[in-house]
Amino acid sequence: MKRNLILSIICFLFVFGVKAQECNAVLFLKKGSMLEYTTYDKKGKATGKASHETLSIKEEDDKLTALIKIISEDIKGKDSFTSEYEASCQNGLFSLDMARFFDTSKLHQYDDEKFTVEMEGDVLEFPVNMTSDDVLNDGSFIVKVNTNEFTLMTMTFNITNRKVIGNETITTDAGTFDCQKVTYDFDSKLGIIKVKGSGVEWYQKDRVVVKSESYNKKGKLIGSTELTGIK
Repeated sequence: MKRNLILSIICFLFVFGVKAQECNAVLFLKKGSMLEYTTYDKKGKATGKASHETLSIKEEDDKLTALIKIISEDIKGKDSFTSEYEASCQNGLFSLDMARFFDTSKLHQYDDEKFTVEMEGDVLEFPVNMTSDDVLNDGSFIVKVNTNEFTLMTMTFNITNRKVIGNETITTDAGTFDCQKVTYDFDSKLGIIKVKGSGVEWYQKDRVVVKSESYNKKGKLIGSTELTGIK
């Protein structure tokens, strides 16, 4: 009995140590790390850029949480919008605020003192050791633009049916990466305008998005985003 108890403790410590190492290996969870992305329209023309910089790391018990700043701008570097989101890792589960997946270029015109932008939503979860056929959680996100205590715009964004469907090697300007391919469905609503479609994302092993593509409900490409720089 005593021997079994010792073996159980050793196994627990080993698994906990491995999970902690996996969390520490996540690129997002390193202060000062910077990921740069370029967005493209359906014809492959660059339309904008966004930088994701890790500002700080907080450690509580066995959980690591990173505060990340996004600066998105049009391809000419004129119109921009800045926001923040969190990424965390605990017990082998990596989580990202859905703000990470919202196209903040839609908010360039509201980057002004006259407006306040509120973002609230779920977190999307990714097991550190994802495998093909894994089913991932759904998520919802709401954006409100206010001015003079009046809500000027409300937009909702939902992601459902997330699945890991396999592995692929993806090459971008940032390098060549072995990735896991995740598919999902999405729907958004802005006033009376509703949009439905699907998406594909390729994640490098530490949950960095290397490439993403969006399609309309007819399966035609709407646009894409690629990781084009790492600092």
